Amino acid sequence: MASAETPEDKELRLVRNVEFKIASASTDKKLEELLDKFLAPLLLKLGSESLAVRNKVISICQHINKRILPPQEIKLPVQKLLGQFKENGDVALIRHFDILYIQQGISRVPLSERLELLPILIQGIAADYTRSSQHASQLLHLILRLLVHFKLPLRGSKEDDELRTTLGLNDDDAAFLSKWFGKLLLLTIVRQANPETGPSPKCPGLSAEEYKFLTLHGNPDAWNPGAPAGLNLVETKALVAKLMASGMLKDNEKFLPALFASADPNSRISDVGEDVLKRVVLSQDLEDKNLVEGLLGLYFGSGTPDGALPVKTPMRIKILGILAKSVTSTKYPQQISRIVEEGLLSVDQDPTSRTTAGREASKFRSAIFSMVNFVARCGARADLALVAEGLVGNLRGFIEDQGWPTPDHDQDLEIRGYGYETIGLLAKAAPEKILFEPSLSLLEWLFRSLREDTSGRDVAVSIEEALSSVLGAFSQPFDHSLRSRFRKILLKYSSSGEQSSSEKFSRSTRYVATRFANRCLPYDDVLARWINILAVSGGTAERHEVVEEGKKGLDPYWFMMLNSLPGLESERQPISFPKFDNLVSFIFGELHDGEEEDDRMDIDELEDVPTTVRLFLQHHAPAIPATVSFCSQVAMHAALADKGLHDEPSDGWGRKLETAMSTDRRDRQAFRAYAAESHHHRSLAILLRATYDRLTQDELGDTGDVGSTFIRLCSLSPDDVWVQANLLRDVRRLEPSILSNNPTRRAVAGHAYGLLASHSACDATLLQQLHDMFFNRIKNWQAAVGAEVNRVHGVITALGYYFSRVHWRSKATFPDDHPVYQLLQIVTDILQNSKDATLKGAVFSCVDQLSLFHVLTPTAVTRYMKFEDFTQEIFNSAKAGTASAIIALGHLSMITEESTDSTGDETSDHTLIANKLYELHEVRQAEVQFSVGEAISCFACGWESTALIAELDVEHPNQQHDPWDADILTPTGPERTTTLATVVEKALKGCRQTKPALKKASVIWLLCLLQYCGHKPEFQSYLQNCQTAFKSCLSDRDEVVQEAASRGLGLVYEKGDRQLKDDLVRDLVGSFSDNKSKMSGTVSEDTQLFEPGALPTGDGSITTYKDILSLASEVGDSSLVYRFMSLASNNSIWSSRAAFGRFGLSNIFSDSSVDGYLAENPKLYPKLYRYRFDPNPNVQRSMNDIWNALVKDSSTTIDKHFDAIMEDLLTSILTKEWRVRQASCAAVADLVQGRNIEKYEKFLDQIWDKCFKVLDDIKESVRAAAASLARVLTGILTRSLESGDSSIKSASAMLSRVLPFLLSSSGLESSAEEVRIFAVHTLLQIVKKSNAKTLNPHSPELVERLLGLLSSLEPEAVNYIHLNASKYNLTEQKIDDMRLANVRSSPLTESIDRCLDLADADTMKELVPHIQVAMKNAVGLPSKVGCSRILVTLSTRHNFLFKPYADAFLKLVQKYIHDRNDTVSSSYAAAAGYVARLASDKQLLATIAFCHKLYFESEDDKSRLAAGDIVLSISKNAADRFTSVSSELLPFVFLAKHDSNDAVKKLFEDTWSDNVAGSRAVLLYLKEIVALADQYLESQKWVLKHTAAKTIADTVISITAGKEDIEKKNAETIWPSLDRAMGGKTWEGKEIVLDAFVRFVERGQKLWDADKKVAKQIEKVVIREAKRQNKAYRPFALEALGNVARARTDLELSGTTAEIVESVLDEILGEKGEDEGEKMDVDGGEVLKDVAL
Repeated sequence: MASAETPEDKELRLVRNVEFKIASASTDKKLEELLDKFLAPLLLKLGSESLAVRNKVISICQHINKRILPPQEIKLPVQKLLGQFKENGDVALIRHFDILYIQQGISRVPLSERLELLPILIQGIAADYTRSSQHASQLLHLILRLLVHFKLPLRGSKEDDELRTTLGLNDDDAAFLSKWFGKLLLLTIVRQANPETGPSPKCPGLSAEEYKFLTLHGNPDAWNPGAPAGLNLVETKALVAKLMASGMLKDNEKFLPALFASADPNSRISDVGEDVLKRVVLSQDLEDKNLVEGLLGLYFGSGTPDGALPVKTPMRIKILGILAKSVTSTKYPQQISRIVEEGLLSVDQDPTSRTTAGREASKFRSAIFSMVNFVARCGARADLALVAEGLVGNLRGFIEDQGWPTPDHDQDLEIRGYGYETIGLLAKAAPEKILFEPSLSLLEWLFRSLREDTSGRDVAVSIEEALSSVLGAFSQPFDHSLRSRFRKILLKYSSSGEQSSSEKFSRSTRYVATRFANRCLPYDDVLARWINILAVSGGTAERHEVVEEGKKGLDPYWFMMLNSLPGLESERQPISFPKFDNLVSFIFGELHDGEEEDDRMDIDELEDVPTTVRLFLQHHAPAIPATVSFCSQVAMHAALADKGLHDEPSDGWGRKLETAMSTDRRDRQAFRAYAAESHHHRSLAILLRATYDRLTQDELGDTGDVGSTFIRLCSLSPDDVWVQANLLRDVRRLEPSILSNNPTRRAVAGHAYGLLASHSACDATLLQQLHDMFFNRIKNWQAAVGAEVNRVHGVITALGYYFSRVHWRSKATFPDDHPVYQLLQIVTDILQNSKDATLKGAVFSCVDQLSLFHVLTPTAVTRYMKFEDFTQEIFNSAKAGTASAIIALGHLSMITEESTDSTGDETSDHTLIANKLYELHEVRQAEVQFSVGEAISCFACGWESTALIAELDVEHPNQQHDPWDADILTPTGPERTTTLATVVEKALKGCRQTKPALKKASVIWLLCLLQYCGHKPEFQSYLQNCQTAFKSCLSDRDEVVQEAASRGLGLVYEKGDRQLKDDLVRDLVGSFSDNKSKMSGTVSEDTQLFEPGALPTGDGSITTYKDILSLASEVGDSSLVYRFMSLASNNSIWSSRAAFGRFGLSNIFSDSSVDGYLAENPKLYPKLYRYRFDPNPNVQRSMNDIWNALVKDSSTTIDKHFDAIMEDLLTSILTKEWRVRQASCAAVADLVQGRNIEKYEKFLDQIWDKCFKVLDDIKESVRAAAASLARVLTGILTRSLESGDSSIKSASAMLSRVLPFLLSSSGLESSAEEVRIFAVHTLLQIVKKSNAKTLNPHSPELVERLLGLLSSLEPEAVNYIHLNASKYNLTEQKIDDMRLANVRSSPLTESIDRCLDLADADTMKELVPHIQVAMKNAVGLPSKVGCSRILVTLSTRHNFLFKPYADAFLKLVQKYIHDRNDTVSSSYAAAAGYVARLASDKQLLATIAFCHKLYFESEDDKSRLAAGDIVLSISKNAADRFTSVSSELLPFVFLAKHDSNDAVKKLFEDTWSDNVAGSRAVLLYLKEIVALADQYLESQKWVLKHTAAKTIADTVISITAGKEDIEKKNAETIWPSLDRAMGGKTWEGKEIVLDAFVRFVERGQKLWDADKKVAKQIEKVVIREAKRQNKAYRPFALEALGNVARARTDLELSGTTAEIVESVLDEILGEKGEDEGEKMDVDGGEVLKDVAL
């Protein structure tokens, strides 16, 4: 019995059976069938446990391999093998042979079956990679081979969205493909000389292992397109880029491949990468730690031998761009430091990452700096602290290596500027280590760089930017030990940056130093304030911003504003002022001693005051005015603070202090008390001495504020200060200034002389000498002229001050022989006899001062002239408006005795002066009446008038100082008991007068009396009357009267007690709110309040009270508080700024409780809000004051009543009143700004609608207001669009409402040009700022309208010039070229391009019909060219989206190619070439047929030109498509390039030369060319007939370019056409055909030898042509006869030739005996006829 068969034997038997069947297969078909059935099972046996079985299978496979080698095309069961490969993942041998046969057989499978394998290959590839990277590499290569034939669905389509599902792609496989697609995009092939012995190849971005994987483990044929299974790397990358853009991968899987593609040098790949990257970057989590580390790994490479190399520079730039958006990237400080070091500082030895010079290098550096800037701004302090110090050191070293502070020649200054900026940012981010070191070296280095770096303005700006960055660090509290060094640096660089003597370059650093001082040092820091003083003292040469910064540092209010956050006023800390003595000692002591503050000597140990001041003047003379001014203001503030009189600093702090010292008695006393303290004496003495030296230094210049400061300090300082300042010993130094020609200097010097010389400690002998000299000068005043008059003026002024102060100090009566009487005599003499204004001015000043201190008396005056005459002389000048005369008259009145009689003695001096003062009401100038008012107050109260507070500049010897505010002793004169009452009653009576001049004067006088005498108890009883008088004057038409009345009402309110205040408010409000008018001088409905036309409306003007009441009726409730403002619309009370001036009604209303009215009447808010924007500035100011007084929280109130206000404004905006329309526009603009769209979204349609209606208003100012509103609306919209995702909802909401409106008849189609222009501007802004989500829904209509606008917005003048081009020495083509250039650069074109850039597949679908409509409706050249241009853009930049529509547009172009304008026609022809790239073969052939039709069937040159344009454009712009249909195009091109029109000929010649290598190429298309030409040899059109003949001729010449004969086959093809071309009569150019005929005979022997008919026809043709009578043609024909005779050795033509030549000779010889002219006529006619034919 046979033994049982073992499993091994059984397997071997089965395998042998298969082997036998395969071996016995006799045919390829039989073998194919067997392999299909048995190959997969056979290979499965490779998994057998038996080695014999496995070896047998391998041997069979070797046999099969030989049988299936090419050229056999035996199909293999690829699908079965692939399935088996996937199922047997654990048997490497099976998988190895499976993949071997799959690779070999896949190309033999039909394409449709191949594509079915794609999902199988893709599915599970990630798992395959884990089993074997080699097999996965082969699978990926197979996938890439199949993808070449895979048709991707249209992007954005449903099929595209479902592509992932269709391919059965799971997340693991997708991640695998995403990774390796990305790696493939980084792949560059490395060529090695010795692949076997060299290191493992790798390329930038890929490790050796990754490179190996992508190259099939080193297979050189993997990326060799010439190899059987090789791929083209560039084409494969482009394919992968397209695949990446599809729906196959999710957004997060697309990110890295898109990033890599975007940096590819090939634009086909980078364009797709850029597009995809823009779309996916928003959804990518850039804060993913793994992503950031991966990007950094790519950037630097791995550093290991087989690790990845760093990526190339373009890729690095892209990576930096991504990292600069990721905060997580800032957590890798070491890597960031390395980026800077490698990119900017080191000389990189790696050629793959070294940047080349030029644009790429610049981009790379910019990307590095952008990255570092981002890190410095967003990085955590702890991270930055690790590397900031090193980075700053490296960057600083880099700049110094370039040359510092002066850069070396040819250095990159742009990177230098970047370096400075980055240093600043890093220093700001980590100041502890970088900035706050003991020497502050970096800060000084930056300051010195700013001063001395010569790199130019741009680098200087960068240095300033760096200093601004570090400014913030020093503005925070820092180590006190550094403060001394910091202050020293600031002081050093606050000095002027003028050129030094060595001409070394120097730039001013004062502005930056001043900013540092203001932001980084406290207000009480004396050095900081000195720096401010230097900034202010720069003079006219100093920059404006430096002076302004200095002023802000000196003013405590602005200092607080600079150093506090807006909106945090409640948290603002009280400001600490510098100590007065410290400030003065620092400025005048330490600066020129060079002592540090900590080491300074006691100021008392320094030199005396004059020496101290002299030293200061040597160094800082220009700084004296600012120094003295600020120091004195600090002293004033300190004095008031000591007594609790100071207020919180406010705007105008210094001015208000100085005003208080001149007008407030207590403030002056407080300063006197402060100055009396001995420890302030030296400081005050220094200030006095400095001002005194400045005052006496130069008698020519003006003293400015120094003079008034000196007088103020001198008058308030004690005698000890004067002595310490050495003023009393130097009185004589005032002499030059007293005698100066400068009037201001004379006045101040005279006043100073009076103060100093009157002091008892003054040298009497010196004074006597001076007075003798003075009196000698003024005795001869009559002879004084020119400068001498000025000297007399100065002396009289000085003596007036002197005698008045001496009298007050001594309180002794002057004896009769006192020099004062000598002076008085001269004064009266001048008054009577002189007409010189200067001398009279001196007299008025002298009388003024002598009267004030009661030196002058009526009795003393009567010594020299009557008091009445004396008064009259002064009055005469006062009547002319001389203020000094008026004041002198007022002060003179103080020496007259009050009349005792109640009726008043008409002849008394008192009454006389009173009457003179009253008469001054006739002076028209309002400012003069204020001087009269002051004079009257002095007349009424004497020294009790507050107008004289500053006049008491010398204390009485008996003045008490305990308490500090003890009553001040004043000169005592005649008593006043009834004068004040009389004067007030006179003024009240005048306020009721109808005479305008008297009423104006009276209200001003009453105001002055209230201001200067209102503190008197007897005035209290008149307050009620004053209020009534002022109220009655509010309605006056004179604005000055209104102003004075308004101020008066405020003063009445201030002067009264609480009860009186309440009574006054009640009375005031009642006068406006009661139905009955309580106003004095009541108004009726017809009372005229305005001049006609003063307040015009659309249909008249407001003039009467009745007009004014319309406001109340608008509100609709007679009880409203608005009634107490019932005249607020236009009435002179409220339209005057006076009504709500500084002392006006707003103070009263805000102080009194009137809020209740508004709470009960919310209807008021809309009206009041609108009136705040009234076109009349006076109404505007008044309404703003009312609003501010009555509305406590404006923002809350507006929010609460927003809808009501908006509805009222939208109603008012279209009313008849232009003022209301204009105000409504401005109010709406103000209302919508800064508010969320939800607040006013429901009103948006109405706002735009109404806005565009008033844009076409009849009144220009309303149109301007509407334009302003429209700009605001556009700004809101564009900002909303710019803000990104956060505002997409609101932006979309606005766009959906605004765009339809802009495109409607109210916008673009409006008849008003302003409206149309604005609508266009708004549209362009919208397009520019929008993103895809917001704009795409509107893009189709937008594009259509924008295309139309290209023409409608073109100036009309262009069309005129086009029609009259010759008049302007232009051609139409030249003008069209300019118009074309304008279209290309137009912002409309940019907007169209942006719409297209943002479009997706759905948008494109909607867009196409709109573009077609635009093409149909386009009228002008710009729109038509724009339409053609849009086709070019779509074909080049948006080919994915546009491809499905290319056929339709290519067909549509045929319609518009016939445009009568050549430019338009050419533009469409060019567009056709671009669109042809994407068109189907069918449509392309249709277009070629259209070109044929254009060329052959048209009657004009223009159509043939259009055909040439189209063909040339396809050749240039769609070269691959041209090549694919070259058999259709090139024969046509060859024929057309022989056209008789030069322009047409040139187009086709260019096309032919671009696509054909040489003349022999004609042989390729010989049949087609001959057949085409043959069709038109008998054409009725001579142009086509001649062109066809020339084509045949050129064909013959071209194919005989070599030396060989024409092949018989080719000759048979050409001959019939050549024979026909030779037929017919002669025509110009036929000799070309004749030459070709001769060439054919010479080279076509193979044909005429074999075909006797052809031979005979040749003989016939040549003889026929030789007998032609055309003289121009005959020489060519005879020559041809000779050439043919020579070539045709088989012919005997001598007889025929002799006969022809004989007849020609006879004709030539016969011509000599005949009339040559006649013969020529006949011949010429024959020739001309031939040519015409």
